[in-house]
Amino acid sequence: MRRIVPLLLVPLLLAALACGSRADTDATDEGLDGGPDPTDGPTAAEPIGTLDNPCGGEASGGAVPDGVPGVSDDTIRIGVISDKENDIAPVPTIGVEDAVRAFVEMCNDLGGINGRRLDLVTYDSQILRTDDVTKEACADDLFALVGSGSVQDQLGVETREGCGLIEVAAYSATTSRSLSQDFFSPLPGLNPTEYNVGTCRFIAERFPDAVTKAAMVWTELPAPEVRGHQIVEACEAEAGFDFVVQEGLAFGNTNYGPLVSQMKSAGVRYFSMVSASSETLALLREIREQGLELEVIDLGQQYYEEAVAADGAAEGAWVLTNTVPFDETDEYPAMAFYRDAVEQVGGVEGTLGVQAFSAAMLFATAVQEMGDDLTREALVEQLSGIHEWDGGGLHMTADPGANTLPECFMFLRIVDGEFVREHPSEGFDCDPAHIRTSTERFES
Repeated sequence: MRRIVPLLLVPLLLAALACGSRADTDATDEGLDGGPDPTDGPTAAEPIGTLDNPCGGEASGGAVPDGVPGVSDDTIRIGVISDKENDIAPVPTIGVEDAVRAFVEMCNDLGGINGRRLDLVTYDSQILRTDDVTKEACADDLFALVGSGSVQDQLGVETREGCGLIEVAAYSATTSRSLSQDFFSPLPGLNPTEYNVGTCRFIAERFPDAVTKAAMVWTELPAPEVRGHQIVEACEAEAGFDFVVQEGLAFGNTNYGPLVSQMKSAGVRYFSMVSASSETLALLREIREQGLELEVIDLGQQYYEEAVAADGAAEGAWVLTNTVPFDETDEYPAMAFYRDAVEQVGGVEGTLGVQAFSAAMLFATAVQEMGDDLTREALVEQLSGIHEWDGGGLHMTADPGANTLPECFMFLRIVDGEFVREHPSEGFDCDPAHIRTSTERFES
């Protein structure tokens, strides 16, 4: 079985991380501007699901504007920043770089974009070094950052904006990143005043009694705490939830007994948590140990991970996903394309990897339309005009050009240690009425 890593939208911070990781912290040119012998010419570009492949095609022969960073007559230099695998803390982003590498190799095998090959530079942000490597990227003559994703992405925002570097990221972990200048993502995920309450309403309709005895737990760090409070406010206002327990836990805490006792005393029937998979599974084991019977375990997208499904403590949990399920690959050609491309480079796949691949596709689609007008200003204009995007069928439809919150959701459920589609029966549940605007701002 292929390995799947989680989608984690909250930063994981340990004091020990100051020691760094084993991975190389310097920018490294992966040498992905190779591909086939140029004398062979570009091969036919296979569509990526429902999307025309933006790679391939003959070079126009035109010269690019003078003085544009990262662009020459035959190459486009891009970078990807992500937290790589390390011995200090689990991170969800180890499949991000692999996805971008896979796209670049595929694209260069087809001759690049309009005859220009992609030259990829990679950076390991090591959770705490996002600003450091952003400074390196600013100095490395890049046209843009593509497919990036770091759990501490509030770091480096001012640096990137200051050097004019455009970012087409896999996702944003904080509103500081999602609202930053010249930032685009195939699936905008965070907004300080908007929240998709379709999930709250769905659960409340199914379990009206359970949601009146709800518990929300989060890791005591700014991003997860802010997200936890946003969920509480939105679900109470729009779906009749009553969170009788709202609790923050120090990261790394292993004494869950008092919290579970508190939930038992409060009669909790619904449980949700904004944290890392390992923390949540540990708490769910304690819940089982103390015999607290829950009607609903409601988990976010970060928990779409094999280890979560395999742990009996999470059996029956509802799990969100904004990408199509991996076990429906046969029904979604774009997902098959992504998985095959990642396998070709020996990479790790996961939901964040899917989003990084979609980000690379989004970037390449914009660049293809630009022809020889390869300026950063033209790139921003082109990306800003893309208002309907699903990565060829990789994920729910979103509006990256306007950076608006998607109005869709899908619930999987853990049954006998496997993720199975629960709602809707096909596609995603999409409705503009799912989006609620709050007068309160939730910023991270």
